[in-house]
Amino acid sequence: MQFPSNATDESRFKALNPEDRFTFECSEKCMGKCCRLITILLDPWDMEAIARHVNISGPDFLDIFCRYEFGTFSHWPFAWLKQAETGNCAFLLEDGRCSIYPVRPRNCRIYPIGRAVRFEDVEGTLRMREKLFMIEKADHCLGHEGSRAWTVKEWLEDSGAEKYFELSDAYLSLVDYATRELNSTAWLTSKTARLLMPLLFMPDTLRTKLNISEESVDHETFYRRRLNAARMILTEMAASFDFGPLAGTTVNEDTSIADRIRQLILID
Repeated sequence: MQFPSNATDESRFKALNPEDRFTFECSEKCMGKCCRLITILLDPWDMEAIARHVNISGPDFLDIFCRYEFGTFSHWPFAWLKQAETGNCAFLLEDGRCSIYPVRPRNCRIYPIGRAVRFEDVEGTLRMREKLFMIEKADHCLGHEGSRAWTVKEWLEDSGAEKYFELSDAYLSLVDYATRELNSTAWLTSKTARLLMPLLFMPDTLRTKLNISEESVDHETFYRRRLNAARMILTEMAASFDFGPLAGTTVNEDTSIADRIRQLILID
């Protein structure tokens, strides 16, 4: 889960190795207490997977279940589950269990482990740095009193985290590219960032607009390719402010943005 910043400041915690061992087992006595009064940030893949699971459109999911804003400094769009922030998560059942457990968000599925990712320039090569750590124990959580022992590797494998990490990292790489290479904090505004919303959080709306069926491009491929499309749009935006690899060049406007996005998504 994504806890408030004072609880997830990963610099405070010792890094975990894959073979490190710990004990954890959810208890009936505290079931569901970790799913209330908490900030659960959502990656685009988290949101898409849940929306499909509950059979609701991306825009409706955002409207009903999420609160989102554009970062004060970055102006990048961020979304989280709004009901969980002020009370019970909207997907918490009366018995304390999760109604969307198979598609629960990345941060939920790896708790009590936290994960931080950074991109660093090492001698001209961009590298991703991952740190796994144990989240500070909440007073209400009895999981650590359980007897079941795990290695970190076993816990992550059991939770199905690998694919979620992979897809999350693709998104984080886009954010890093925008801030590092395009200097987006100097020119991106909440108004221009709204242009990214269909590419990030409304895949079904984008499919309809571009007339791209699920049969022609599967969900995961569509996700990866629309992130590439977002990268293209951001690069072109940056160029108009004289930032990024296209700075000083004229962007080809012979083809509409929608057509170029469609070409990127349909490319073999």
